[in-house]
Amino acid sequence: MYAPVETVTVSYVIPSVDRAFELLERLADADQGLSLAEMTRQTGFPKSTVFRILATLEERQVVTLDAQTRTYHLGHRLWMLGHHFLERSDLYQSAAPIMQRLAETSGETVFLGKLEDGQVIYMRRIESPRSVAIVKKLGQRVPAHCTATGSAILAFMRPEEVEAVLEQHGLDAYNDATITDPAAFRRRLEETHARGYAVVDGEYNRELMCVSAPVFDHTGLPRASLTVAMPALHRPTPTRQAEVGRLVRTAALDLSHQLGFVGRR
Repeated sequence: MYAPVETVTVSYVIPSVDRAFELLERLADADQGLSLAEMTRQTGFPKSTVFRILATLEERQVVTLDAQTRTYHLGHRLWMLGHHFLERSDLYQSAAPIMQRLAETSGETVFLGKLEDGQVIYMRRIESPRSVAIVKKLGQRVPAHCTATGSAILAFMRPEEVEAVLEQHGLDAYNDATITDPAAFRRRLEETHARGYAVVDGEYNRELMCVSAPVFDHTGLPRASLTVAMPALHRPTPTRQAEVGRLVRTAALDLSHQLGFVGRR
């Protein structure tokens, strides 16, 4: 008799590899890097184990050690591996020309984002020559409920999947504009579904108003979204929001068709 899949999977986990990924995730969250002592304290792993894992990762250029501060940082090898992954993604490749056109027609910065484990990850960014530069770390996880990217995708997901995301991550407030009431959030998803794009004004980043539309795959399910980010300093009028909404919705549908979607959402 075969053991359950879950049992087999756990039994084959290599502790040292598992710990290496724990250390990398800690470094990913530390903008200023972490020392050996800090990582030992945060993880609870033996200091000698942490040191040996870091030495191995440093040898493979996965992490780097700042000689002056004695802090570890993520190395360029991770960027190379991630870049190779993206280059092989049909979504990433197909999105580039469509995003470029959207940036030019809207005059704003455009992002390609997806939902992973209930959080938004931005995969690609294209700046318009006329837009104000917006600093955002690609690959960084941000909440789904208070971003246009997340709202656009959630609005077209199955209700039980949306509830699972809310149960896992909640509706935390990032400022006084963030929607934290479940009923109000569900109303926003209904409005987004009805018009085909989401509008979120400063709920995560006070400086941005974002408009986002979902990108569907060949199964008709939302795989990602295209987002136009506008500086909130020059408050976009309702007319401007609707104009950008139409542009991003059309661009997202074009990208959906590239991925095999045959509908007309």
